[in-house]
Amino acid sequence: MGLNVPESLAREVALANRILYDQQIVDGLGHVSLRHPEDPALFLLSCSRAPGLVRPEDIVCYRQDGSSLDPQAPRPYLERFIHAEIYRARPDVQAVVHSHSPSVIPFACVQKPLRPIFHMAGFLGEGSAHFEIREAGGDTDMLIGSAYLGEALARSLGTRSCVLMRG
Repeated sequence: MGLNVPESLAREVALANRILYDQQIVDGLGHVSLRHPEDPALFLLSCSRAPGLVRPEDIVCYRQDGSSLDPQAPRPYLERFIHAEIYRARPDVQAVVHSHSPSVIPFACVQKPLRPIFHMAGFLGEGSAHFEIREAGGDTDMLIGSAYLGEALARSLGTRSCVLMRG
């Protein structure tokens, strides 16, 4: 485990990755993070590893600029800026999940918000937001690989609990 990562939290974040992978919420490229409970300017995220393989020792503590507190930390996810900028913009957010769910991806291509139609979808509340990466970054590799794109994504999320990312 890296600097400032309590052992119990490292186990929880590792377990969250494995559960979400097992339940097919995230694929081999998805990830989940947790805001640090003792310092809200920090968050915990695995190093670049498939979520089904994440171990407690893979959990790294990051600042909201996406940099690791540990200069010896293993290679980070390129898209850690998704997490960093959402935590920066939304002090109320305690966890972030980035998923490539095949059942949801098609909805990212239409500009209609997902809306809850049964109680298990109540977290959608006012519906989903949409993020079109071309509006923020032009022709890109479609990855949120910079603070600039992460900030644009966080702005699109606004006050909602879910943002669909086209691409």
